[in-house]
Amino acid sequence: MPSDAAERWLAISAQFPIGPKRPGATLRSTPPADKVSAGQLRQASWQDADAVVLIESVDEDAARARIFPVSLEPGVGDARAVIIEPEASPLHGGLAVWPGQAEWIPYAALDQVIAVAAPAVLRAVRDAPTTPPRLSGVHTRESDPPPGSGATLAIDEMFDAIEFLQHAPTVTASSASPRPRPLEIPLQQIIDTLRVPQPRAMAIRLGKEPLSIEEAEQLASAANVPAEMILAALSPLPWDLLRELHEPRWRAIIRERATDNDETHARTRLGYEAYQLAARESGTGRDLWRQRIAAVLAREGKQ
Repeated sequence: MPSDAAERWLAISAQFPIGPKRPGATLRSTPPADKVSAGQLRQASWQDADAVVLIESVDEDAARARIFPVSLEPGVGDARAVIIEPEASPLHGGLAVWPGQAEWIPYAALDQVIAVAAPAVLRAVRDAPTTPPRLSGVHTRESDPPPGSGATLAIDEMFDAIEFLQHAPTVTASSASPRPRPLEIPLQQIIDTLRVPQPRAMAIRLGKEPLSIEEAEQLASAANVPAEMILAALSPLPWDLLRELHEPRWRAIIRERATDNDETHARTRLGYEAYQLAARESGTGRDLWRQRIAAVLAREGKQ
């Protein structure tokens, strides 16, 4: 199974006639500023797990989405599924959706939008566990596939993936923590020990530059202080910046920056780069941090 969500989508779309009906709504052409909202059909992935999900609702503050599992493969469904025929589907092919198996997953597991379901279709799917769908092209399925069949195995794999996606990183209110004091280590010692330029050394001393465990241990040894003290000196990122970094709009960039698929570290480092860039600015809010993240990427030629 391809590890990259875009490649997974291309592999599926090549196998089945499921392209979005709305022009320009393919995965690769989704605008980077797209906002997570109800009705979106999205690819979701975390580490080795990936799935297609229908967004039922969102918790913006916690950066979580309540999702319905979705199968795009023809013939894959069971008695719990709601079938959306091609005439009602946002894709050229049909869908199977499991509204009774809704789960909350972090935004960090969401990739770009595949297509958007019509509001009437979303309502019919959402209400299906208690009210049989009356919308044309939307209906429940009456039987389960045979045990051990390819469809049964595909459904089991889908639910395994959905369970795994729930463990993607969540937003934590680190900005509520007390602000650490700057490192009481001479600037020149930081420069000499870590062999870094003065701007980065100053950012480290002020707690605005993340350090690896190895760097923290190296600096701690030279300064004769506990490594934990060095790591604790990192200023927590402002809540609005931390929250903005979990938006799917930045995920492709975070993946590109990640080493050994460590998206969490890549997200944190991008946050500190934006934090440093905004150090002389006034004001707060996600719009400000969104501009600063874009400015960091523009310097790298990625925006």
